[in-house]
Amino acid sequence: MKFLRLSIICMGIVLPLSQAGPCGQNRRDLGRGLLPHGCPAPTADNIPTPSPSPEDNNKIDKRSSDGEKPSASEDDNKDSDGDSGNNQPSTGGNDVPNGAGNGKCEFPWKEANGDNVILITPDKKNAGWAMSPDQSCEKNGWCPYACAPGYYSAQWDPNAKDPSGPGSMNGGLFCDGSGKLSKPFPEKPFCEKGMWNGFIKNTLGESVSACQTIYPGNEAMLIPTVAKPGESVAMNIVPNSYWLGTSSQFYVNLAGSDGSKCIWGDDKQPIGNWGPYIFGGGQSKDGNTYISVQFNPLYKEKGFDLSKVYSVEIKCTSGKCNFPEPGECKCKAGGQCSVENGCTVTLPPGATADWVLS
Repeated sequence: MKFLRLSIICMGIVLPLSQAGPCGQNRRDLGRGLLPHGCPAPTADNIPTPSPSPEDNNKIDKRSSDGEKPSASEDDNKDSDGDSGNNQPSTGGNDVPNGAGNGKCEFPWKEANGDNVILITPDKKNAGWAMSPDQSCEKNGWCPYACAPGYYSAQWDPNAKDPSGPGSMNGGLFCDGSGKLSKPFPEKPFCEKGMWNGFIKNTLGESVSACQTIYPGNEAMLIPTVAKPGESVAMNIVPNSYWLGTSSQFYVNLAGSDGSKCIWGDDKQPIGNWGPYIFGGGQSKDGNTYISVQFNPLYKEKGFDLSKVYSVEIKCTSGKCNFPEPGECKCKAGGQCSVENGCTVTLPPGATADWVLS
């Protein structure tokens, strides 16, 4: 059994495993790939003071290569490739659509729906749920679902109190013993809009998929956000009200990838949890958002070709972003980052930034 010596990204802060505490207690072996838990929000006391962003970074206009960046509502409804959702606010209420499971814990959404819910491998055993393809939603269990890019699931087990303890897999809807699905928080929508202050901007000639881990859930990296050439797409950066103060984590694939590459993989090919990059992000209790980038240790330790990896730089697009020394945050093709083990950028309220792929 081999264990991944992975730096943990807690709300965008890169922590060495030896300093990560409970967040660093991995619970998967590399037979399936090892994945860290979600991490609690940082406090002002444990965040290093970064240097201010360069003035030039604040002048970047949020545009695609074709001109003004399209609003989310201009896109087609998002499918399992993670292109985009209809991005209209979903409503609260007690109703779970389409028969609330029909006595069989059935996935209740069609591909086109007004709740910003997307389907994950609907032709597999999971049947659309944000679960591994060989899993299914069972009676007397919790069944996570996925939301469109820039949106997060607002439903989870209200009795779960420990992000690394019992209940950490209890996201989504509850299916009772009769096969009926219910919302644990009836007053909340199924999917809520995230921070919308961190975007993946693709300046490459091929599409790239970023694969969000399911948390609370089985922690597999199955939720796709796909940025096509010239696109800038909202990442799901969660607010500090998200489940137990945990953050978002993404495994980012090589150029030429789509939503089908968001899987729990193995060391035979660099996709999913073996992809070249890990992005992290989330809002802290102090109101700041922290976003980060690092090379995936699994990719490097396996010896996958670093010359095939694109570069990533976090660039401020509005407001005043705070960068670590030496005043930048980037990782270059070849395996080197501006900070040795990856870097974090602080986004105060009103600031926005891109992960620029080049």
